[in-house]
Amino acid sequence: MAKNPCAKRVTPETAYEVWQSYDGQWTYFVLKKYQSPEKEAQNPYARWLVFVKSPVYPNGWPEDGYVSSIKRGTRQIDNPLHRSLCVKEVSIQTLLEIGLSKYPATELVLRDVRLWQYLKLSIPPKDFDKVKRTLEEYEIAIVCIDAQDFVDRCLDDVRSSD
Repeated sequence: MAKNPCAKRVTPETAYEVWQSYDGQWTYFVLKKYQSPEKEAQNPYARWLVFVKSPVYPNGWPEDGYVSSIKRGTRQIDNPLHRSLCVKEVSIQTLLEIGLSKYPATELVLRDVRLWQYLKLSIPPKDFDKVKRTLEEYEIAIVCIDAQDFVDRCLDDVRSSD
């Protein structure tokens, strides 16, 4: 039987996943999943413990919710409570080798083909300094930190490197 990798309760900063309504008004931080992915897929009443932020309760509240209801009308997003780093000339495999594979990494080539050597890392605030030090130790170039316009900054970096 498959083990449930999300059985331990976590905080919103370290949520397993984050789902948000398309208008950005509702955000669901997944704090715990009660079943393994295989069992959950077979159960129309599968539940998650989520921390919900909404216009009515901007500070949020924890509650159990049906997976099907949470996913309806939402999309999965990067955790907005995380800090972000964009790095260049590094692969996801390299992050694995240097011990940073637990942090979500997005290949920016998905945003623009010119960014084929760029990654965006999503890091809980308490781990940020440790991750930054590790990248510096391995001489991995950091293009920007916590930038809303990170794609533009990486594209500027590509142009200046030509």
